[in-house]
Amino acid sequence: MAGVIVRSDLKTAQAEAWVIKLERGDFESEGETGYILSIGPSLLLLLIISTEIRFNGFTVIRIEDITKLEAPHIHAEFIEEVLRRRGESIEEAPPVSVADMTNAIQAVSRLFPTVAIHREVENSSICHIGKVVRVDAEHVHLLEIDPDAKWEEEPTDYRIADITRLDFGGGYEDALALVGGDGPEFPHLRAVR
Repeated sequence: MAGVIVRSDLKTAQAEAWVIKLERGDFESEGETGYILSIGPSLLLLLIISTEIRFNGFTVIRIEDITKLEAPHIHAEFIEEVLRRRGESIEEAPPVSVADMTNAIQAVSRLFPTVAIHREVENSSICHIGKVVRVDAEHVHLLEIDPDAKWEEEPTDYRIADITRLDFGGGYEDALALVGGDGPEFPHLRAVR
Protein backbone atom coordinates (compact mmCIF):
# COMPACT_ATOMS: atom_id res chain seq x y z
CA MET A 1 0.00 0.00 0.00
CA ALA A 2 2.43 2.66 -1.17
CA GLY A 3 2.27 5.80 -3.26
CA VAL A 4 -0.81 7.96 -3.75
CA ILE A 5 -3.20 5.90 -1.59
CA VAL A 6 -0.89 5.88 1.40
CA ARG A 7 -0.04 9.57 0.96
CA SER A 8 -3.71 10.62 1.02
CA ASP A 9 -4.40 8.34 4.00
CA LEU A 10 -1.36 9.74 5.79
CA LYS A 11 -2.51 13.32 5.15
CA THR A 12 -5.98 12.51 6.51
CA ALA A 13 -4.47 10.89 9.63
CA GLN A 14 -2.30 13.96 10.19
CA ALA A 15 -5.15 16.43 9.65
CA GLU A 16 -7.47 14.49 11.98
CA ALA A 17 -4.69 13.98 14.59
CA TRP A 18 -5.42 10.26 14.72
CA VAL A 19 -3.33 7.75 16.61
CA ILE A 20 -2.11 5.47 13.83
CA LYS A 21 -0.23 2.24 13.44
CA LEU A 22 1.99 1.68 10.44
CA GLU A 23 4.04 -1.25 9.26
CA ARG A 24 7.08 -1.18 7.05
CA GLY A 25 7.33 -4.59 5.41
CA ASP A 26 10.27 -6.68 6.51
CA PHE A 27 11.80 -3.87 8.58
CA GLU A 28 9.57 -4.19 11.65
CA SER A 29 7.64 -7.08 13.12
CA GLU A 30 5.41 -5.01 15.40
CA GLY A 31 5.01 -1.76 13.48
CA GLU A 32 5.01 1.74 14.96
CA THR A 33 2.22 3.54 16.78
CA GLY A 34 2.07 7.30 17.03
CA TYR A 35 0.93 10.63 15.62
CA ILE A 36 2.00 11.91 12.21
CA LEU A 37 3.48 15.37 12.73
CA SER A 38 4.62 16.26 9.22
CA ILE A 39 4.77 14.78 5.74
CA GLY A 40 7.33 15.61 3.07
CA PRO A 41 7.79 14.48 -0.52
CA SER A 42 9.31 11.14 0.53
CA LEU A 43 9.52 11.20 4.35
CA LEU A 44 7.26 11.58 7.34
CA LEU A 45 7.85 12.59 10.95
CA LEU A 46 6.12 10.45 13.58
CA LEU A 47 5.76 11.08 17.31
CA ILE A 48 6.23 7.57 18.69
CA ILE A 49 3.95 6.03 21.29
CA SER A 50 5.70 3.15 23.06
CA THR A 51 4.11 -0.18 23.98
CA GLU A 52 3.88 1.23 27.53
CA ILE A 53 1.63 3.96 26.07
CA ARG A 54 3.99 6.86 26.62
CA PHE A 55 5.58 9.23 24.16
CA ASN A 56 9.05 7.97 23.27
CA GLY A 57 10.72 10.35 20.87
CA PHE A 58 10.39 10.79 17.15
CA THR A 59 11.20 8.96 13.95
CA VAL A 60 11.66 10.05 10.36
CA ILE A 61 10.84 7.23 7.93
CA ARG A 62 10.59 6.81 4.19
CA ILE A 63 7.01 6.77 2.92
CA GLU A 64 7.94 4.24 0.21
CA ASP A 65 8.64 1.64 2.93
CA ILE A 66 5.13 1.76 4.43
CA THR A 67 3.24 -1.43 3.62
CA LYS A 68 0.24 -1.09 5.94
CA LEU A 69 -1.53 1.77 7.66
CA GLU A 70 -4.17 1.50 10.38
CA ALA A 71 -5.73 4.95 10.68
CA PRO A 72 -7.11 5.44 13.18
CA HIS A 73 -5.45 2.78 15.34
CA ILE A 74 -7.91 0.05 16.40
CA HIS A 75 -7.34 1.01 20.07
CA ALA A 76 -7.06 4.77 19.50
CA GLU A 77 -9.64 5.76 22.12
CA PHE A 78 -7.92 3.70 24.83
CA ILE A 79 -4.45 4.99 23.88
CA GLU A 80 -5.62 8.61 23.88
CA GLU A 81 -7.32 8.16 27.27
CA VAL A 82 -4.16 6.67 28.80
CA LEU A 83 -2.07 9.54 27.43
CA ARG A 84 -4.58 12.07 28.73
CA ARG A 85 -4.61 10.55 32.22
CA ARG A 86 -0.82 10.54 32.26
CA GLY A 87 -0.77 14.19 31.29
CA GLU A 88 0.96 13.53 27.98
CA SER A 89 -0.27 15.65 25.11
CA ILE A 90 0.78 15.83 21.48
CA GLU A 91 4.02 17.72 21.38
CA GLU A 92 4.62 20.43 18.87
CA ALA A 93 6.62 19.01 16.02
CA PRO A 94 10.32 19.77 16.39
CA PRO A 95 11.56 21.95 13.54
CA VAL A 96 12.80 19.02 11.48
CA SER A 97 12.61 19.27 7.71
CA VAL A 98 11.21 16.19 6.00
CA ALA A 99 12.11 17.52 2.55
CA ASP A 100 14.78 14.81 2.30
CA MET A 101 16.99 12.73 4.60
CA THR A 102 19.95 15.12 4.39
CA ASN A 103 17.85 18.04 5.64
CA ALA A 104 16.27 15.88 8.33
CA ILE A 105 19.68 14.76 9.65
CA GLN A 106 20.98 18.34 9.62
CA ALA A 107 18.00 19.61 11.62
CA VAL A 108 18.00 16.72 14.09
CA SER A 109 21.74 17.04 14.73
CA ARG A 110 21.23 20.66 15.82
CA LEU A 111 18.39 19.80 18.20
CA PHE A 112 19.30 16.47 19.80
CA PRO A 113 22.59 15.21 21.28
CA THR A 114 22.25 11.71 19.82
CA VAL A 115 20.45 10.12 16.90
CA ALA A 116 19.90 6.57 15.73
CA ILE A 117 20.29 5.88 12.05
CA HIS A 118 18.95 2.70 10.49
CA ARG A 119 20.12 1.15 7.23
CA GLU A 120 17.47 -1.56 7.20
CA VAL A 121 17.94 -2.70 3.61
CA GLU A 122 21.46 -3.75 4.58
CA ASN A 123 20.55 -5.08 8.06
CA SER A 124 17.18 -4.49 9.71
CA SER A 125 18.37 -5.62 13.16
CA ILE A 126 21.15 -3.03 13.62
CA CYS A 127 21.01 0.70 14.21
CA HIS A 128 23.88 3.11 14.72
CA ILE A 129 23.53 5.59 17.59
CA GLY A 130 25.73 8.59 18.08
CA LYS A 131 26.22 12.26 17.40
CA VAL A 132 26.43 13.73 13.95
CA VAL A 133 29.88 15.20 13.38
CA ARG A 134 29.40 16.15 9.74
CA VAL A 135 26.68 15.83 7.13
CA ASP A 136 26.67 16.74 3.46
CA ALA A 137 24.48 15.84 0.50
CA GLU A 138 25.73 12.25 0.31
CA HIS A 139 27.24 11.22 3.66
CA VAL A 140 26.83 11.51 7.40
CA HIS A 141 29.81 11.12 9.72
CA LEU A 142 28.48 9.64 12.96
CA LEU A 143 30.52 9.35 16.13
CA GLU A 144 28.95 6.25 17.62
CA ILE A 145 28.28 5.48 21.25
CA ASP A 146 28.08 1.87 22.43
CA PRO A 147 25.46 0.28 24.75
CA ASP A 148 27.71 1.10 27.76
CA ALA A 149 27.70 4.81 26.76
CA LYS A 150 31.34 4.72 25.62
CA TRP A 151 32.20 6.84 22.61
CA GLU A 152 34.14 5.42 19.67
CA GLU A 153 37.46 7.06 18.86
CA GLU A 154 36.63 8.07 15.28
CA PRO A 155 33.42 8.80 13.39
CA THR A 156 32.03 6.34 10.86
CA ASP A 157 30.91 7.49 7.43
CA TYR A 158 27.47 6.32 6.19
CA ARG A 159 25.84 6.98 2.84
CA ILE A 160 22.61 8.95 3.29
CA ALA A 161 21.03 7.01 0.41
CA ASP A 162 21.28 3.87 2.59
CA ILE A 163 19.43 5.40 5.58
CA THR A 164 15.83 4.22 5.89
CA ARG A 165 14.96 5.60 9.33
CA LEU A 166 16.18 8.26 11.76
CA ASP A 167 15.20 8.11 15.47
CA PHE A 168 15.79 10.86 18.03
CA GLY A 169 14.55 12.18 21.36
CA GLY A 170 13.69 8.71 22.63
CA GLY A 171 14.44 7.33 26.06
CA TYR A 172 17.32 5.11 24.98
CA GLU A 173 19.12 7.72 22.87
CA ASP A 174 18.71 10.24 25.69
CA ALA A 175 19.98 7.75 28.30
CA LEU A 176 23.17 7.12 26.31
CA ALA A 177 23.81 10.88 26.03
CA LEU A 178 23.08 11.35 29.75
CA VAL A 179 25.73 8.84 30.79
CA GLY A 180 28.19 9.28 27.90
CA GLY A 181 28.20 13.07 27.85
CA ASP A 182 29.00 15.09 24.75
CA GLY A 183 31.80 12.88 23.43
CA PRO A 184 34.97 14.08 21.72
CA GLU A 185 34.97 16.87 19.18
CA PHE A 186 36.34 16.71 15.65
CA PRO A 187 36.88 20.31 14.52
CA HIS A 188 38.53 19.17 11.26
CA LEU A 189 35.15 17.61 10.32
CA ARG A 190 32.96 20.61 11.01
CA ALA A 191 29.38 19.88 10.19
CA VAL A 192 28.15 21.15 6.87
CA ARG A 193 24.84 22.83 7.65
